[in-house]
Amino acid sequence: MCVLCYELAPEDHWTDGVSVGETPDMPGRPRYRRTRILSAVLAPYGLTVSDPGKGAHRVIADRKGSAEVAAALPAVWQAAERLSSRKIDVLDPDLLAAIAPDDPA
Repeated sequence: MCVLCYELAPEDHWTDGVSVGETPDMPGRPRYRRTRILSAVLAPYGLTVSDPGKGAHRVIADRKGSAEVAAALPAVWQAAERLSSRKIDVLDPDLLAAIAPDDPA
């Protein structure tokens, strides 16, 4: 994707809103947390997620060197489906168990 298309891609999605507890002295912290969660979900599918730090964009890549820029969460899942050799099931019980926090509290 060229830089112009990257910058003009839609950015608004409800999942990219302000998180509970976000304060001005911690800008980007919820965004970093969301990227970590996406990384954990997509890692078993052989995919990586990186955040360029601007806009709602994420870069989804496979281990073969292919990558796609995804704007907002729905586009992340679409890009992951195209790049993965398997169907992405974010509600797979084994996946949810693998990424669940050790301490349920």
